[in-house]
Amino acid sequence: MFRRIIGTIMLVLGVIGLLISVAGIFYGRQLVDDSFAGLDSSLELTSQSLDTAVSSLELVKVTIGDVNNGLDTVEGAAVNIARTITNTRPLIDQVAVVVSENAPSSVEAMQDAIPNIAQVAGAIDQTLITLNSFAIDENILGNQIHYDLGIDYDPVVPFDDTFTALGDSLDGLPENLRSTKVNLEVTSQNLATVSTSISDISTDIETINSRVAEVPALIDQYIDIATRLNETIEQLRVQVLQQQTLAKNVITFVLVWWGLPQLALAMIGWDFLFGRRGATAEEIEEEVLEELRAEEAAEEAAEALQPAETAEAAHKEPQAEPEETKKEDKKQPPGEA
Repeated sequence: MFRRIIGTIMLVLGVIGLLISVAGIFYGRQLVDDSFAGLDSSLELTSQSLDTAVSSLELVKVTIGDVNNGLDTVEGAAVNIARTITNTRPLIDQVAVVVSENAPSSVEAMQDAIPNIAQVAGAIDQTLITLNSFAIDENILGNQIHYDLGIDYDPVVPFDDTFTALGDSLDGLPENLRSTKVNLEVTSQNLATVSTSISDISTDIETINSRVAEVPALIDQYIDIATRLNETIEQLRVQVLQQQTLAKNVITFVLVWWGLPQLALAMIGWDFLFGRRGATAEEIEEEVLEELRAEEAAEEAAEALQPAETAEAAHKEPQAEPEETKKEDKKQPPGEA
């Protein structure tokens, strides 16, 4: 009885150990897959992020190249504007001299000459009026004679008044023209200031552009670093997959190694229940006697059934038996008879 209890315990423990081993292999491998899948996903996301960063850096590099070209154009335009303004200043100075000095003198000379011109114009106007009124309209010897010089002069404003009005309209103009000298000089100075400022801007743009031109080389270094880092991550992903396979194999080996003793324990328990392993000599003797008794009982039952079958067979063939007996007697050796 004790042996059966021990066998039952060992069988249960062995079966439980085997179930734990099988479940450990299944769920352990699945756990390893889940753990490494998260790590692989993180590495893949990092690799994609690096690819995106490389693409962004390439775009920034192209953009900086465009900015560099644009700054070159702006720098050239600023230099041209400064040069144009510098070349314009002499023209402003000449205009200032003409407007503020030459023109007022000419106007004043004209104003001085206008009274004389007006006097001459008055004489011409009077002469033209006289000539306009000259005409011959006489009747001589019955012939009507009409003759004039063909001059038709009758202005609304006399000729001398026109020149006088022109001279009056020039009053104050020389002073106004001389007053523009200050404004033109200020304009020239402002243009000089603007030209200097634009030249300074051009210099600053050149400095900025030279620094911007250094950025693509730095971006190339960042792109190279990102590319190498991406390659390292890809190699790390391969190593992670290898480590995943190794971890699964190790878990499988350990649990199989741990499950084999459980299988042996279950087999021993089974033998304890249904075999003779671990039984004492008395228990074995008792089991052997029980088996012998069972065999004897089976033989007795078979012998008890045999007479009835023999009687029934003899009843069915009563005549054949003497002939068979004679044949058997003939077959026996003479010594036996």
